[in-house]
Amino acid sequence: MKRPLNLSEEELQQLAKEKVENDVKRQKLGLSKNQYKKLLRQQKHEETKDEYRKSKKEKRKAAKERAQQKAETDRKENEKKPGRLSPSQQLPTGVRCLVDCEFDDLMTEREIRSLSLQITRMYSAMRTCKYNVGLEVSPVDKNLKKQFDTKVPQHKAWKNITMDSKPISQIIEESGKVEDFVYFTADTDEVIEELEEGKTYIIGGIVDKNRHKDLCVKKAKELGLKVGKLPIGKYIQISGRQVLATSHVYEICCKWFEYKDWGKAFHEVLPQRKLEGKVRKRVNRDVNDVVDEAVESEGNTAEYEDEDQDQENAESLTAN
Repeated sequence: MKRPLNLSEEELQQLAKEKVENDVKRQKLGLSKNQYKKLLRQQKHEETKDEYRKSKKEKRKAAKERAQQKAETDRKENEKKPGRLSPSQQLPTGVRCLVDCEFDDLMTEREIRSLSLQITRMYSAMRTCKYNVGLEVSPVDKNLKKQFDTKVPQHKAWKNITMDSKPISQIIEESGKVEDFVYFTADTDEVIEELEEGKTYIIGGIVDKNRHKDLCVKKAKELGLKVGKLPIGKYIQISGRQVLATSHVYEICCKWFEYKDWGKAFHEVLPQRKLEGKVRKRVNRDVNDVVDEAVESEGNTAEYEDEDQDQENAESLTAN
């Protein structure tokens, strides 16, 4: 008999005695070793089944309580999240935003991926905004189309958004009203204080780390369009050129309609980790409207560190 570890001679003798007694009982019952072991297991089960049932009932009760707590937590979290709205549930604005995506050849594969995820954020903002701020993305072709088709295929089920292959010049020409288009660009002194009904505001769909300066303002001049920029400098301090990510521009426009206050819109949309310094305080009727932080320029560049999360969000968007 192999000696178990950490057992004294006395304990070994006791085990040997029990083994002999079990062998005698087994032989009297005329059972094989396996049959006798099965019998012992059944006897143990009968002796402990009440305790086992009580333990199992307590575990089920604890699991049910955990599930109820999780459901309540999820419910509260969902209440905090804005629900998706149909155009009939949104207040009309008469304003449309057009994302100019004719810069495909100027971006790397990673930058195009970032742009596709920014457009996904814009779509989400459009569906949850209390106001109907129209959204059109064009032209979706070349590498950007490939990115959407392979990585965000559910975009084909998106509702109330136009994703076309038309160049911007064609869209303007077909409208017959070039005066109704305004191109957003940081490279101008013209400040847009309010978004006007009937206007289409063009947002440059490019992620380039500021490699291509004056790109949007030059294109606007070629198309004979008015230019303007959001009143960033009046509300927040930004070092360098006052350039925002493509998605931020649209989200800020949505929030402006909700608050009619650029300061609040900037503060809610721009990421906290990018904030620096203090908001430039302005004398308003309500001092509580003063925003406390400011945004650091990101050179019209998506936050790459958020891309994995954005991809998950993109995959969750449906046509509902």
